[in-house]
Amino acid sequence: MGTLRATTVPVHRLTTAQRDAAWAVFSRYYENTDRERFERDLAAKDHVFLLHAEGRIVGFSTVCVDRVGDIVSIFSGDTVLEPAHHGAGALQWAFFRYIVRTKLRNPHRLVTWFLISKGYKTYLLLARNFPTHWPRRGAPTPDWARELLVTLATRRFGDALDPDALVLRFTADHERLRPDVAPVEQQEDPDIRFFATANPGHADGDELCCLGVVDAHLVMSWPMKRLERLTGRTAPPAPRP
Repeated sequence: MGTLRATTVPVHRLTTAQRDAAWAVFSRYYENTDRERFERDLAAKDHVFLLHAEGRIVGFSTVCVDRVGDIVSIFSGDTVLEPAHHGAGALQWAFFRYIVRTKLRNPHRLVTWFLISKGYKTYLLLARNFPTHWPRRGAPTPDWARELLVTLATRRFGDALDPDALVLRFTADHERLRPDVAPVEQQEDPDIRFFATANPGHADGDELCCLGVVDAHLVMSWPMKRLERLTGRTAPPAPRP
């Protein structure tokens, strides 16, 4: 399988070969897409996490930074990784470093992660790593977080947003995961079942709008959780700031 490593590259510095390789992976796992749409979405992002193994690109994820008043929000675009490398952790560490750097540049502002998820694996990155996130099972989304999500989603996706459900519903030709990539029906995890309930149209390409808070508790707890997964031992809980 080879060791997975991640590099963070500004979008404007991507080479033609890197773009071709990222598109090859993306088109393998997504339906109803084309190269023009892929390039247009890529151009709207700031950075790309390129995931390499055995001398080739096997996945990627895109990010950019938005602002709503004094709130800084990191937006994640499409993420795709060949199944053989799921769980390797390189992407998570690259993303963690990115959000920490963003927080350090904005120490007195609220920093959040805004993501939209058509697949449960993306949602689990939020649910498993962000102590404060919404929507989540067993806790209502507070008004301020709902309002921020509506603002961010409407700014990017307009009328596609259902503000009550916090779900984006696109036209029939919108890109979506191929049916065999992340079948929710085979999962019993409570967070996955929550995702399926909150976004019942995920198989049709509907996207659940989600928000995570980047704070001191996240910064302290994330490395401990990664250590626990690597060693199989339970790390001590991170103290609340």
